[in-house]
Amino acid sequence: MKVKDILKNKGPKVFTIGEDKNINEALQILVTNNIGVLIVLNGAENISGIFSERDGIKAAYKNPQTFGEIIIRDVMSKNIIFVEPEDEIEYLESIMTSNRIRHLPVVDNKALVGLISIGDIVKSMRTTKESENKYLMDYISGSLVI
Repeated sequence: MKVKDILKNKGPKVFTIGEDKNINEALQILVTNNIGVLIVLNGAENISGIFSERDGIKAAYKNPQTFGEIIIRDVMSKNIIFVEPEDEIEYLESIMTSNRIRHLPVVDNKALVGLISIGDIVKSMRTTKESENKYLMDYISGSLVI
């Protein structure tokens, strides 16, 4: 299975925030939409980072008095790993596990086309395994018509 297969079911919606916004604005988007990460865009609308719940928690711990006023560019993760629609899911699993990350932006021709989470991968694998199990059970029971 490939990234594009997950995006086909999930859709291309990605939540973003400007790098000059503050953490309060970021948290409002995260909580309102029940999501865990925002893609951060610079003034030219190019991806400049990623802001996760984890980034917010670290900022709150280090700056409890001024937490809400902190600017996203100062606490976002800047070293972003991108994947492409043709990448295999096993490759994403490897990247996420070795880098301890839960979200990967998907780009195609340098344009943001989606976001894949570890939850998306687990859900797609579960669906695939359920289909395979059903097929095998039907085959074993003799109810599969070929």
